[in-house]
Amino acid sequence: MQKNYTFGSLSVFNQLQDDGCYTSQSRYLFSIGADKLKSVSGYVANSSPHTKDVQTRHFAIVMKDLKNVTVDGNGSRILLTDKGSFAYIENCENVTIKNFTFDIDTPCCPEFTVIKTGLTSATVRFAPNTKIEKTEDGSFEVFCGKTKVPVDGKGMTYVRALDADRNAIFTIGKEPADVFSKVTKADIIEDDGTNQTVKFSFKSLCPVKNGCSYSYRTNIRDEAGFVIDNCKNLTLENCNVKYMHTQGIVAQFCDNVTVEKLDMRPKPSQSVACTGNVFDFFECSGKISIRNSYFCGCLGKIINLGAQYVRVNGKLDDHTLACAYANPKYYGIPFCKKGDVIAVTETEDLVSTGRFKAEKCHVDKINPDLFNVIFEDEIPSDAVGKVLENETANKADLIFENNTLYDVPNKAVCVNSSGNHTLRFNNFKKVTKSAVYIGGDAKTEFVAGRVGNVVIAENRFSDCNSPVICVNPSVNETTCDFAESVILSDNYFTESEKILYDVKHTRSFEFDGKNVCDDEKYTGTTAYCLSTDVKDYEIRY
Repeated sequence: MQKNYTFGSLSVFNQLQDDGCYTSQSRYLFSIGADKLKSVSGYVANSSPHTKDVQTRHFAIVMKDLKNVTVDGNGSRILLTDKGSFAYIENCENVTIKNFTFDIDTPCCPEFTVIKTGLTSATVRFAPNTKIEKTEDGSFEVFCGKTKVPVDGKGMTYVRALDADRNAIFTIGKEPADVFSKVTKADIIEDDGTNQTVKFSFKSLCPVKNGCSYSYRTNIRDEAGFVIDNCKNLTLENCNVKYMHTQGIVAQFCDNVTVEKLDMRPKPSQSVACTGNVFDFFECSGKISIRNSYFCGCLGKIINLGAQYVRVNGKLDDHTLACAYANPKYYGIPFCKKGDVIAVTETEDLVSTGRFKAEKCHVDKINPDLFNVIFEDEIPSDAVGKVLENETANKADLIFENNTLYDVPNKAVCVNSSGNHTLRFNNFKKVTKSAVYIGGDAKTEFVAGRVGNVVIAENRFSDCNSPVICVNPSVNETTCDFAESVILSDNYFTESEKILYDVKHTRSFEFDGKNVCDDEKYTGTTAYCLSTDVKDYEIRY
C-alpha cells in the first residue's frame, strides 16, 4: 500500500522508503551549497577522456535501491549555489520525480559580448558573475562565481551572431577554437560588481566580431545534471532545468525511461542551458519516451542514443576474450552482464559473424579500459581483431514526439540503437548540423550500432543545415543494410539548407509525396541502399 508523506526540506531524500509518495508542502526554495552535496564515485558513460581514474561527482539528491517512489516538488526550486549535479539514481525501479525547477546560481560557462574591436584587440563585457582575475605573472584566470574555469586550450568556444540569433562552434582554421588561449594580455577596464568590461589583446589579428556573444565550455566532463544507473521505469515529469554543467541527463543500463514536459532553457541572464549533450543513453533497452518538451541554448546534442563497440585484443582460452574500450569516454563501465547476447562484428561493414551469450564481464581494476568477457560457449579464434557489440543492451526504442528544439549548434537527435524509433510532431528550428543523424563506426570512434526502423513524420524543420536527415555509417562502399528502414512522411522543410536527406546503407528508404518544402530547389541523395522509394515533394511557398 502506498504511503503518503509531505516534506519541507531536502533531508527527506535521506529517508525515502519503498512504496512512498513524497509531496512538498509548498513551493520551497532549496538553496544548496557545496557542503550539502553528496559525493558519489564511479564511471559515467560519455564522460571525460582525460583520466582513467574513478570520477567523483557531487549531487543534491541521491537515491539508491528504491522501488515505487514518487517525489513531487509541487513547484519547488532546487538551487545549487556551487558547481554540482542534481540527482544520482541507482538500482531503482518505478521512480518518478516531478514538478521541480533545477537551477544553478552561477552557471560554470563563461560568456561575454564584444562591444569594440581593434586590429589585434577586443573590448568585451562579461555576463553577470563571470570575471577574470589578474595573476602575479601578469596573466589572468577566468572565474564563474567562485569556480575557477580551466583555460588550457582544450576547451571549445561557441559564438552567437546577433543577426542570426543562433549559436555555432567558433573556429579558427578547421579546428574548434578556445578563444581564451588566443589572448596574450587582459586588462580590466571597468568592474561594477556585477559585470566586468575587459580589453583582450590577441597573438595575431582579432578573431572575434563586434556585437557577437561568445560562450566557453571546458573539455572536462566533471559533473552531470542527472545520472541514472541500472534503473527500470524511471520518469521525469513537468520539470524545468535552467542549467546543467558539462553533461546533462545520463542514463546507462536502464530499462524504460520517460521524460514528459521537460522545459530546458537558460535563465534570462545567460544563453546556455547545458554545455554538453542533454541526454546520453548508453546501453539502454525498453522504451525511451521524450514528449512535450522544450530545448533551447544547449551546446551539445539534444539526444545521443546508442551503445559502444569494444575491441577484441586477444583470446585467453576457449571461452574468454580480452577486450578494450577504444573510446576513452567509456573507460571503467561494465560492458555486459550474465545472459547478454554479444555479437562478434566486422569493423569494415558492421556485419555480425556470430552471437554468443555472456557468462561474466571482469573489468581490470588498474586499467579500466581493459576487461575480459567470459562466454557460455566456445568462441572462435577469428574473433580477435574484430569488435563486440552488446545486442541485449543496445535495443532501446526511442519515442520522440511533440518537442521543440531551438538553437542547436550540433546534431540534434543522434540515434545509434538497434530498436525501432519514432520522431513525430516535433519542431526543429535553427540546427547547425543535421537535425536527425544516424551513424555507426567500429574503426575510429567505435560508436554503435545497427539501427532498426526509423519513422520521421509530421515534423517541421526550419533553418536546419545540410543534410537535414543523415544516415551515414562508416562502412565500406557496398550495399549493406546498416539501418533496417527509414521513412520520411508528411514533414515540412522551410528555410533550410537544400539537401533534405543523405541516406546510405539502408535496407529500405521511403520519402513519400506528403512531404512539403518551401522551394523547388531541395534535393536528396541515397547510396548503397537495397530499396528506395522517393516521391516528389509538395511545394508550398
